[in-house]
Amino acid sequence: MTAVVGTVQNDFEDGFTESPIPKDSKLARTIDHVRENPQLAIYKAQTSAYKYSWMLIPLSVPFVWLLFPFNRRFRGYDHTVFVAYSISFMIALVAVASLLFYVNAGAAGGLLLLYAPYHMYRQLRGTYGVSRAGGIWRMLALSLFAWVAIGLFAGIITWMAMGS
Repeated sequence: MTAVVGTVQNDFEDGFTESPIPKDSKLARTIDHVRENPQLAIYKAQTSAYKYSWMLIPLSVPFVWLLFPFNRRFRGYDHTVFVAYSISFMIALVAVASLLFYVNAGAAGGLLLLYAPYHMYRQLRGTYGVSRAGGIWRMLALSLFAWVAIGLFAGIITWMAMGS
């Protein structure tokens, strides 16, 4: 066991001499294409993200449903509208924050982004009529779910951009 751990540790310290990915695999060819022309890869990813940004809605709705799994009062349509409004507001918030960063008002832009959790809390309370405690725990869960949905979206976009 010590010999195996020592070998792996030496590889990390000294650097790998060859890639562990098989050379004839599609992943290796994709990595080579990205290394040859990284600007094209970034362009493809941006184009895919722009074209498929609507995909965030169906990715997010199941997570919002998890906040109210046994509540028969709210249906998929309610969650879809909630997600659409929430994503629209967050995009506008990030756009304004980006403009503030662009004009060298980064501190104001950073503070503005701190408004996002409060907005989610207020939106949950207003849309679903939950209590303060219910709004807080759902806002925390929704924040986690939002990052999971963004991660899924980024993975799908990367897969689509590199596959074409």
